[in-house]
Amino acid sequence: MIPNILNTILGIALVYCAILAPQLLNKTTWVLVACGIGIIVLGLLARSSDRVTWFNLVNAVLGAALVLLGIARTLMPVHELVMFWWAFWVGTIVAVLAFWSALYVHDRTAQA
Repeated sequence: MIPNILNTILGIALVYCAILAPQLLNKTTWVLVACGIGIIVLGLLARSSDRVTWFNLVNAVLGAALVLLGIARTLMPVHELVMFWWAFWVGTIVAVLAFWSALYVHDRTAQA
């Protein structure tokens, strides 16, 4: 549950950086790579304790996409709109899925 809460906070921080502090994403690439690695690690840690594991598998894939964007940013110029929308949607989806995964408790004995 704690990795999911941390991933939620990381996703919200990523959306904050995309909307209110875009210079952080446009000037440096290490922020994207660090956020992506953090999302991957927290998503894989959370998978072991979650009831539904695909939420954090999606988060790990989105973290890998963020790392790829950071690597691409170091190799070639990436337009600011691409940076904005990529960071915005990855942060939003990661935050929603991680928060839902933290709150979701499926009781199978109630169905029987």
